[in-house]
Amino acid sequence: METAARARLLETTPFGGLGAGVERLAGLLAERRHAAGSLIFSEGDSAGPFFVLASGRLRAYRTLADGHEITVFVLQPGASFGFLPLLDGGPFPVSVAALETSVSLVIERADFRRFLRKEPEFALRLLEHLASRLRGCLDQIGMLGQPGAHARAAHGLLSLVPPEALGGGATSVTLPFSQQELARTLHVTPENLSRALARLRRERLIERLGPRRFRIPSLDALRRAADGD
Repeated sequence: METAARARLLETTPFGGLGAGVERLAGLLAERRHAAGSLIFSEGDSAGPFFVLASGRLRAYRTLADGHEITVFVLQPGASFGFLPLLDGGPFPVSVAALETSVSLVIERADFRRFLRKEPEFALRLLEHLASRLRGCLDQIGMLGQPGAHARAAHGLLSLVPPEALGGGATSVTLPFSQQELARTLHVTPENLSRALARLRRERLIERLGPRRFRIPSLDALRRAADGD
């Protein structure tokens, strides 16, 4: 991938709109290819590079004491990750694996930190993005506090709504992984999730458009269901 193409990709990340610095950062990135199913790094690995996903899909997950894996989020093209080791030098807090053949752009921690010292506006954007991620984690904790699969299923679907569609009245979402994986993420059994989705359809809060794809006629109505109302 040429530097110009890397710069265009960076414009879709939290660093978009920062002028000539975007092209300078693009020139520091190296390309890595990941086969479907391959592990990019494991939870607990020592600090490594900062990543921007150029193509494909990746899954970030944590492994519980009983061996079960919980998906934290699914990364789409333009997503960046590896923030915490970048900032504190500690280990990666999650594992990341490729759901399909993927390409990422990487920059080593020392090189990126030197870049941030020269381009403080990028550091501010990074902090803003981390704050957004933290809010998402707090929302997820709030979801886990909701009793029953019905509210959790509603919350899980809302979490898949693209940010640009959150203000609208209706939208559609696509599950980035299997329904069984969504059940694990929501801490419910697959059977209870199936019943909860069926109930949401009966209540006309969602419509199934196809495999893993749903239409949400009213975001506000689904939010009320997620709140347990």
